[in-house]
Amino acid sequence: MEDETLYTCTTLDRTVPLDEFRRDLVDVPRFSGYCQDCPNYGRFWSCPPFWFDPMTLWQRYDALRLYARKLVFTKDRLFPGERRAFEATELPKIKGDLARELLAMEAEAPGSLALFAGKCDLCPACARTEGKPCRMPERMRYSIEALGGDCGGALEKYFGETLQWSAGQRLPEQIILLGGLLLKNE
Repeated sequence: MEDETLYTCTTLDRTVPLDEFRRDLVDVPRFSGYCQDCPNYGRFWSCPPFWFDPMTLWQRYDALRLYARKLVFTKDRLFPGERRAFEATELPKIKGDLARELLAMEAEAPGSLALFAGKCDLCPACARTEGKPCRMPERMRYSIEALGGDCGGALEKYFGETLQWSAGQRLPEQIILLGGLLLKNE
């Protein structure tokens, strides 16, 4: 019988000093510029532009626990129909599970703040597009990249991994969803 497993999934986990991370991997103007090219720009409360300077948030904490899911595809990177099905069903589940884990870690570490992998997906449609406040501000979280952090650089520096991008209709050989937990030394 043929193995139907589409991918293997591993966890990457490492805590780094935030002063080092800020110095080497945070560049708010650069990543805000990238965000402006994204269709989510200004459409989600978790995405820029913000009403605050992201550096003030980075400066409140002492360490960053980088926490990720690495998915390595066991098939030849999925053909278009398989890719659409994976992106519509499996990927949101994995991303949601990662967000729940990060929120649980946040609950166990007083004063910490979870950072999700990518934009917030808590609501079917973000209230920001309607000019309304966030419906779940107590649960909405930002991502490392939305706050000006270099996820690709972090993966290389701390895990020896390379961020891969999709080519045409096929997925890359692997996808890494990187989130984190900002920590205070108390």
